[in-house]
Amino acid sequence: MHRLLIACLLLAGLAGCGQKSEYGLAKSVAAAPADARNVTAGSPRRTLAYRHSLQVDAQEGRIAETHEAALAACRAALAEDCTVLESHISTGRAAFASLQLRMKPSGIPKLIAVLSARGDITEQSTQAEELAGPLQDGEKKLAMLTAYRAELEALRKRAGNDADALIKVTRELAQVQSDLEAASGRQADLVQRVETEILGITIRSEQNRSFWRPISLAAADFGGSLSQGVASAVTGVAYLIPWAFIIGLAVWIVRKLWRRRNPG
Repeated sequence: MHRLLIACLLLAGLAGCGQKSEYGLAKSVAAAPADARNVTAGSPRRTLAYRHSLQVDAQEGRIAETHEAALAACRAALAEDCTVLESHISTGRAAFASLQLRMKPSGIPKLIAVLSARGDITEQSTQAEELAGPLQDGEKKLAMLTAYRAELEALRKRAGNDADALIKVTRELAQVQSDLEAASGRQADLVQRVETEILGITIRSEQNRSFWRPISLAAADFGGSLSQGVASAVTGVAYLIPWAFIIGLAVWIVRKLWRRRNPG
């Protein structure tokens, strides 16, 4: 509102405020130029942002293969605009892999089908976030900022040789343009969230690991567990020695006192 007040004051200085003062903020929104409407004209009918989580139990030793298959399926999903947001794989005893993909809704079943063919889907969940309010607020803000920018551009043309007015209008116009670009970026992020969906994938091998796997892991840990147990025992003895000395001394003193009081 303070920016509109500045604009009106500048108009008064340029002898044009009388004709423009009747236009308030609401009329500026209604009279927003075409470029502001074009920014939001393609706003999706969907207003929910979906996020899916998937737990895949793959065969032991095929976690990396399943991970690569998911990446390949994402790269091949050109029509669904699949994008890899995060990819992680850990090999070794507790091998697992994780992926976070973003794509159009039609690509989600295809990725799930690829993973189902390579492992068991042990858990699947979906979360939705309603973005109707933020989307509408963003559209209104874009319209207001665009209309205000148009008014400032008209003021700058009327400034003529008034250097002071021209500086003030130019400074305000630069700030409005910065706010408009930031608001456009936020609105684009919201639109992307409702036009695409996030799929988080975790790949492990728990139910599909072999019968001997836990035994082999326990055997491999035997040496380390034994050394750790011996170390713990040595540490315990080191803690007990001072206490044994103190307890023994206390018992000796008590016996001495007892014998003095009961010589017989």
